[in-house]
Amino acid sequence: MLTQAGTLLTALGLGAAAGMQFNVIAAAVSAALAAGVSGYKRAPRAHLWWSAGILLAGWGIGDGIRLAGESGSGARTIAWAVLSLAVGYVLPAVTGAYVGRLVHKGTGYLSAGVVALTLVPALAQVGDTLGPALARLLG
Repeated sequence: MLTQAGTLLTALGLGAAAGMQFNVIAAAVSAALAAGVSGYKRAPRAHLWWSAGILLAGWGIGDGIRLAGESGSGARTIAWAVLSLAVGYVLPAVTGAYVGRLVHKGTGYLSAGVVALTLVPALAQVGDTLGPALARLLG
């Protein structure tokens, strides 16, 4: 019989397994747009808020709708939401924006978008491999 801590850890693990399988199309589009908006050398600080809004809108359309229909436990849903947002949307956008700010010849926004756009499918492939394995291990 599992204790409450064991049940919570299992729910968090299953949520993490589900969170690794994010919506690739929504993540690619929103991460590339967000990285392009704030990923050039002279981008104002206000563009960070625009990027955050783009990422949250893309996440809401891509994974938020799926999460709204979820009937699992609260811990599982929270772990799923946080991991899908962090890995599928924020990590590619931040990486792309960082690379874009390092470009010196005026095409930083393009570099940022391309890096974010190519990082999303790579992370999705990793998540599609690790997610079901983690779910099988815990479930």
